[in-house]
Amino acid sequence: MSFLESFNAFDSSVLQSNLTCEDTSRIEDLISSGYPQEGLETFSLLMSPAASGYLEELAQLSSQLTFERHGKIIRLYAPAYMSNECTNTCTYCGFTMENKISRKTLDESEMEAEAKYLNKRGFRQLLLVSGEHQKIVTSEYVAKMVRSVKPYFSSIAIETAPFRQSEYEDLVSEGVDSLTLYQETYDRDVYAQVHLRGKKKNYDYRLEAPSRGAEAKMRKISMGVLLGLAPNWRLDSLNCAFHLDWMMKKYWRVQYSVSLPRLCESETDYKPAADVSDKDIVQLILAWRLAFPDLGINISTREPAFLRDGLIGLGVTHMSAESSTEPGGYCNPESALKQFDITDERNVDDIISIIESRGHEAVWKDWEPCLIG
Repeated sequence: MSFLESFNAFDSSVLQSNLTCEDTSRIEDLISSGYPQEGLETFSLLMSPAASGYLEELAQLSSQLTFERHGKIIRLYAPAYMSNECTNTCTYCGFTMENKISRKTLDESEMEAEAKYLNKRGFRQLLLVSGEHQKIVTSEYVAKMVRSVKPYFSSIAIETAPFRQSEYEDLVSEGVDSLTLYQETYDRDVYAQVHLRGKKKNYDYRLEAPSRGAEAKMRKISMGVLLGLAPNWRLDSLNCAFHLDWMMKKYWRVQYSVSLPRLCESETDYKPAADVSDKDIVQLILAWRLAFPDLGINISTREPAFLRDGLIGLGVTHMSAESSTEPGGYCNPESALKQFDITDERNVDDIISIIESRGHEAVWKDWEPCLIG
């Protein structure tokens, strides 16, 4: 059975009722004997209003569990934008086709210059990002960019339009080992309202992309939703958890992580459908950690410095740093429009100092392709 078939048959009514639970005794029972049982039941209860009164207790459990499963480390990575060309109309995104902005697609030499810059800054894990243009940002183009940056990084991830399985297989053979792909929202109605034109309108094709990546032997897959795009971000997160839980059981050799991006200001005037507070983000991270102990949790420079600092040790395992969200933005900043404004603008040296001051080690590199054998 495909994930699409499983998702269409998913009866989440009981889990949905947990999201609004106000019975604190259920939370006390859940954590009375230590770590709660893993899985969707725990995840849904820990996102409830009842659980919001137990953040201190949950944080202590999450901190200890993170240390046991992941150690006291934070893995650092950097995004590098290849292109801001896009053929989709997405009402919330700065790259949306209707925006009359300057567009730029890097060539191999420009991409290599970005790679050299980030390599000198210490990064060994790279995330290649692009807009979704069907004729410009093809899998063949991405493969060329991968060949340009491959000598400088031990791990290369991509965040692009979803590709066919055969295209993912070609990219894996070129050196891509990780796939990042957000469904944006699992709410079909909202998805249709905000994706007005282009291939991204195809909800089902995007929904099945993580499975195609796993079939293509991606080593790591990162998923998530854009928090605030749909009015009920808790339900969106629950559906994402169902997707990750399904992937973990079917493709158990893959390493998984989740990202928690909140909708940011961009060149569009889109207003989030829901406010997701800092406290909500903390509660969500604790829920992910305690319900899915082995899951990696990414926190990007979308979030403010004080929040990122405070989350070290509570469940987060991966952090971006010193990020640029425009093509060529490291070597030639302001040469093209950013996708969104980052909030934490500190350089990577400052972030490492904070990580170390919290008793953690900043890890640049944790993988070599030769380890596959």
